[in-house]
Order: sequence, then structure tokens, then C-alpha cells
Amino acid sequence: MGLHVIEKKHLSAQGMLTKVRSIFKQIEPLKDPRGAKTEISLADCLMSALALFGLKFPSLLQFNDSRNDEVIKHNLKTLYDVEKAPDDTTMRQRLDKVDPRSLRPAFSAIFSIIQRGKVLEDYRFLLDF
Repeated sequence: MGLHVIEKKHLSAQGMLTKVRSIFKQIEPLKDPRGAKTEISLADCLMSALALFGLKFPSLLQFNDSRNDEVIKHNLKTLYDVEKAPDDTTMRQRLDKVDPRSLRPAFSAIFSIIQRGKVLEDYRFLLDF
């Protein structure tokens, strides 16, 4: 497989979502002070939150109401690799405890991929003086 084909694979939505998930899996969840176990991984919560925007849900409530729909479940699994989508309460509780700075590596990785793929070349702002 040539370098160009590998590069295109990383520039695909699936390639970038896979990269983001791999970074989200490295984020350490805060321990519940009550010692309660969670059945939904932090990576699934983070990817579900990303899917909320990527799948263009107008609200968290609408995502919550649709998350068990067969088509939505299929898209969450195949596109975002979400095993189990959290309900709105679980998502809020889990994500409220995530330090936003821990999400920065995902942004940096995607920016790096699109920069290496020269995707941003067409969006340069040139000044003529």
C-alpha cells in the first residue's frame, strides 16, 4: 500500500475518528468517591458526545431519546466505535469531571493529520500589500 493511500485513509472521517478514540481511551477517568462502578467507558461517553455534534443532534435530550434507535446504534458503533451510549445524566456526570485540557491531544492529532495531508492548503489567507 503506497504512502498516498495510507495518508488518504488517515484523512477519512473513519481514520480521524479512530485516532480520536485512541486518544480518548488514554484519558484517565476520575474515581467515583462512592466507589461506584460505571458500566459505560469514559471513551464511549466522550465519543458519544462527539457523535452528538457529528450526527447533528439539536440537543442532548434528542440524542438521549434516539440513542437506542437501531440506525443510531449502528452509526454509533460503526462510525464512533461506541459499544454503549450513555444516557444524558450519565454523560453529564462523567464529562463534567473531565479536565478539558485532556482533550487537547485529540485536537492536536487531528490538526496534525490534516496539516500533513495538505488539506489546509486551500484555506490559506494571503495578503497582498
